Amino acid sequence: MHIPVVAGGAEYDVVVAEGLTGLGAALAVGRGPGRCVVVTNPVVAPLHAARLRAELEGAGWHVEQLEVPDGEANKTLATWEALVGGLLAARVDRQTPVLALGGGVTGDIVGFAAATVLRGVPLVQVPTTLLAMVDSSVGGKTGVNTASGKNLVGAFHQPILVWAALDTLATLPDAELRCGFGEIVKHAVLAGEEALATCEALAPALVARDPAALARMVADSVRTKAAVVADDPHEQGRRAVLNLGHTLGHALESVCGYGVLRHGEAVALGLLGITRFAEAEGWLTEPSLPRRLESLIAALGLPISAPADVDPAALARAVGYDKKRLRGMLRIVVPYAPGRIELRSLPLDEVPTLIQALPIDR
Repeated sequence: MHIPVVAGGAEYDVVVAEGLTGLGAALAVGRGPGRCVVVTNPVVAPLHAARLRAELEGAGWHVEQLEVPDGEANKTLATWEALVGGLLAARVDRQTPVLALGGGVTGDIVGFAAATVLRGVPLVQVPTTLLAMVDSSVGGKTGVNTASGKNLVGAFHQPILVWAALDTLATLPDAELRCGFGEIVKHAVLAGEEALATCEALAPALVARDPAALARMVADSVRTKAAVVADDPHEQGRRAVLNLGHTLGHALESVCGYGVLRHGEAVALGLLGITRFAEAEGWLTEPSLPRRLESLIAALGLPISAPADVDPAALARAVGYDKKRLRGMLRIVVPYAPGRIELRSLPLDEVPTLIQALPIDR
């Protein structure tokens, strides 16, 4: 299925497909086949790179291949710099598509390189993880982490095509598949009661890797995100609702160490934390939401409490460095009910209370 995205003057399709067949021809529409560069990582390359090269070459493309290291710990300025050097050595020009084959880390690094090399070259996202399919591959946000926090250096650079080949999920370990569930739950809460109820009903099928259930939730999540991105492509306002669960989630990732707590796990915990905080503040208009989310997150195999050794004071400091600070206030995304999500400003001296709402093993 083809899901159109219109954002920041760019228009492109997110294609949810059974496999990679058709990608080469789709990429050639309006430009004709020529040179392209596939950037992948050492984990994904032996699984899917040969198939992607064959698909592209069969459509007339001349393919060069580069690699970046895998894992959140390698999502750094040093990795970006090395990739930029590789792309320049490959003599890319402003008409050379660069394809990111991998999960969210690879997509973010390759996207940032594509945004900055020659001040921008065409980007194609070919996500191979559920998390990347439903979230990071769509919307044009790219970047790397620094010691001060996650995704603090980057650029907005919309892809020209996103191709989600569902058969790549067959090689995904269960733990990595579950990471995508965290963002799927977030999108369901954003979309409203019907979407959340559908996610609850499909939870057993998702865990069992039912192809129809996965296709349904990938498409639903992409549509939800695409609608928000269309209204606010550069995150100047409403798009910030997509950060639901991320303020606490990013803090958990930073404190635990990037790669120790997976992103989807951290988002799920952050979603539970902000919902419990909203409950404690008396903001909820759907009182059952915290219990529903806890049950759903547990049913999807995601953690419902953070590690016992996480330091609340360190979390508070990490939240204080969150990129969504504004004039001494922390902008937080608050769920009042499914489909009713609002942005609020929280004084920084109330951050410890926010941290206390985060479920932690004690």
